[in-house]
Amino acid sequence: MTTQITHLRGIAALRPLRGHHPAVVVCLDDAAAYESRRDELAGLDAKLVVEREPGELSARLGRPSVTVVDRYLEVALHGADLDADDVVKNVRWLEIRCEECPQSGVDMGQCAGDWG
Repeated sequence: MTTQITHLRGIAALRPLRGHHPAVVVCLDDAAAYESRRDELAGLDAKLVVEREPGELSARLGRPSVTVVDRYLEVALHGADLDADDVVKNVRWLEIRCEECPQSGVDMGQCAGDWG
């Protein structure tokens, strides 16, 4: 049975981010590809959370895994092998979308791959 993760609000370590910052949660032994993008993510007001050793995050999200969440800890992207460029593009999309705008119903994620 497969369970789809929809939010990370139940993870105590991430609660301080809720309402303030999107986050990229990396559960990998080698997170260098994501750590090299830390400044770029910070420029988008996102936090990078890395778990190098199996722990609570790996138990909840799987290992290996990379998860992108919005500022309300809703999962936007989750997978075992996500490209760092795609992760940054997804965070950029999270920051420009407007939950209150009529056009927010449009799935802009489909066109996120076109952004440089």
